Amino acid sequence: MTTRPLPHALLAVLSAALAAVLTCSAAPATRPPNIIIILADDLGCGDLSLYRGWVKTPRIDRMAREGMTFTDFHSNSSVCSPTRVAFLTGRYQQRGGIVDVIVGSREAGHGIPPTTPVIAKVFKKNGYATALYGKWHCGYQDRHNPVHHGFDEFVGLLNGGADYHQHATWRNGLARQEVKGYSTDIITRKSVDFIKRNKDRPFLLYVAHQAVHNPYQTRSDTPEKREKGWKQNRVDDINRPRYKKIVEDLDQSVGTILDTVSASGIAANTLVFFWSDNGDVRMSPVERPFRGGKFSQYEGGHRVPAVAWWPGKIKADTTCDTLLAGFDLFPTLSDIAGLSADTPDNLDGASAKDLLLGQKPLPARDLFFGYEPKLGTAMRRGHWKMILKDGDVQLYNLATDIRETTNLVTRHPEIAKSMRQAIERFKQTVVPGS
Repeated sequence: MTTRPLPHALLAVLSAALAAVLTCSAAPATRPPNIIIILADDLGCGDLSLYRGWVKTPRIDRMAREGMTFTDFHSNSSVCSPTRVAFLTGRYQQRGGIVDVIVGSREAGHGIPPTTPVIAKVFKKNGYATALYGKWHCGYQDRHNPVHHGFDEFVGLLNGGADYHQHATWRNGLARQEVKGYSTDIITRKSVDFIKRNKDRPFLLYVAHQAVHNPYQTRSDTPEKREKGWKQNRVDDINRPRYKKIVEDLDQSVGTILDTVSASGIAANTLVFFWSDNGDVRMSPVERPFRGGKFSQYEGGHRVPAVAWWPGKIKADTTCDTLLAGFDLFPTLSDIAGLSADTPDNLDGASAKDLLLGQKPLPARDLFFGYEPKLGTAMRRGHWKMILKDGDVQLYNLATDIRETTNLVTRHPEIAKSMRQAIERFKQTVVPGS
């Protein structure tokens, strides 16, 4: 049997079809990765079962089994606003003049100036869809709004804490809009919808939960059901079970987002990073792993839970003991996405791309946790920790004293002198406008 050659026109059609198929199949591998940052509020290591805490968080535990758990990850401050500013700008919050909590409209002049380079602007410039759902807390005026900082979409609250059921002050972009529902559910639902709508293009999603910040209101604590005289912000036995439920709901939200990524078929091209903006509020009924908590310069104030998840890229069930901080995420994520050329070259944070993807060590460096003038300045140099305030100097060796119980200033005068000098230089050079 002899075969007749195909007509040239048919060959052209078949070749074009084959090229289209090959292009489509290759697209997921060559498309820039999606980035999801999930930020909890006031969640310490001692609360999660992942860190042997008192609340079972099976979805975050599973995320860790499938990814990388960090044991020495830090927020840049022990309170909300400075940490968020450092993360978004990749720089010490002192450079932006934000070292304390921005208290809503009472500090209307404070916030990230709209001209500031921030992470979302870099990603948006490079074709990413960008969104923030949840808590902003980086400026209350319209000029500080997330939509002026590279976020295509923003639905959430501008201030630090708010009712979980009543959202009269929430914004949809610049417009005030009351969104119905429970905060954790709203933020999760919006995030899931964004992922589904943008699964065929690269996206940057910032999921900034209100949980587990006070008031300690569960889904059932609707306004009409609240008991008269109930102190909703108090850390006590009445609110402890509520707090536990809020943590569990947060855990479910993390799981829902991961499930959505997997169901959308984009898990192999999506990096998810979970962390918290500062340490806990001492709600745990059992002994906590670190001294201090929120509003503290001890490790409990700024050492926070953190997990990275990217199936096939980040080795599963790995633990990272490297000293890292929130402002490292900007250079790390932009480096992973191949956007370093558009990333400012004056960032204080360092890229941990090779650490996440190849478990390669990060060069040693000093880290500073300033909360001046209230709490002074803290510093980490490897396992050495110093806290300096009004001439009072504390020095701890975290390798042998993780709970910071024994001040070693007099025993190690040379180390103390060197670290104190480093803190003084930091305070003189890392200032507003620098």
